[in-house]
Amino acid sequence: MNKLTVNIILTIVLFFLIWQTFTYHMVLEKKCQNINEQFKLNMKQLHVTLLYESLCPDTRNFMHQLGPVYKEFQDYIDILLVPFGKAQSERNGAIFHCQHGPAECKGNRLQGCVINSTANQAAQVKFVVCQMLAPDYSRIDQCANEAGLLTDVVQCLSSETGTKLQLQAELVTKKYSPSFIPTIVYNGVFDQQLQDHSLRDFRGTVCYLLRQRNLLPSSSTICQ
Repeated sequence: MNKLTVNIILTIVLFFLIWQTFTYHMVLEKKCQNINEQFKLNMKQLHVTLLYESLCPDTRNFMHQLGPVYKEFQDYIDILLVPFGKAQSERNGAIFHCQHGPAECKGNRLQGCVINSTANQAAQVKFVVCQMLAPDYSRIDQCANEAGLLTDVVQCLSSETGTKLQLQAELVTKKYSPSFIPTIVYNGVFDQQLQDHSLRDFRGTVCYLLRQRNLLPSSSTICQ
């Protein structure tokens, strides 16, 4: 192999390495940009955690507020739905005891499975509100269809997945030790005054917090 051939090969190899490095940095820069955009988006949202129970009358009353308020403010709200309430587990989830009996435990588990089936918060809220406001709490398939969700959660309900989801919900709930269900938590901090206002006027409380934390664009008229 003569010197010219070696130089050509080295040039090609060098060009290939430079191209790979450039491509890698372009991909990395794009990923970082996406992460930064998502971070900025999350920072511009009000984080709401709703601790509730599937057969709780007070939760059911709150659903009349949650549905329309979330629909109106979904661009400004990041919501976490936690169906557990005042339930308790035994033996690492082998048994659950719920405030309104075994049917509520089944309902909590069902809602946990459906919520876990999608990352679309609008669909999660739509399903939960629909199912909670059904006359007999049983319109599972209809509510899932209206929310655009699959209803095949049988495997989740009867498997370890359903148990793990309830144990996770228990951990989140115990973090706040709620004395009343539903409990509404904003940005990870429970505030009794905000809780009381939320039960009476969820929309007004959301608007107050969005304004207080400068989470609304100056041109927004949504809270007027």
